[in-house]
Amino acid sequence: MRPTSRLLTLDSNVLIAALKTDEVHSEECSEILGRVPETFTLSEPSILYQEVCGTLARRAGISAAEDARRQLDMMIPSRLLVTCDRALSVSAYPLCFEYGIYAVDAIYLKVALDTHGILVSLDKEDFIDRVRSRNPNLQAYHVSELPC
Repeated sequence: MRPTSRLLTLDSNVLIAALKTDEVHSEECSEILGRVPETFTLSEPSILYQEVCGTLARRAGISAAEDARRQLDMMIPSRLLVTCDRALSVSAYPLCFEYGIYAVDAIYLKVALDTHGILVSLDKEDFIDRVRSRNPNLQAYHVSELPC
């Protein structure tokens, strides 16, 4: 991690939107990724690979998915890639109840909480707003709100 960079956990929807040009917030998502690693260092759950690469494989083909995997490998330091194992799942599922969020969102939230990072998602209503309402100490942003 660079001395001036901050830890950032991106919901998979941010990475997928950055790779697509037809999403409403594609440009903002691309700009956030462009700030890695100078401003931000990514800390992500390993499920990110399945969500991003699986979606791309289905929508754009295996070649696009493999390209995305290589990019993720370069962007996420191995020490900050959190394995989605039993321990993470068991520690994350209570967050579904506490925050009223979906199961996979709880995994991203758990990583952000554990690393004291910034959480960013395209899902404002069902994720970011719910996190903010219950944990004002965690920085959580919709992509359109992330400060410079």
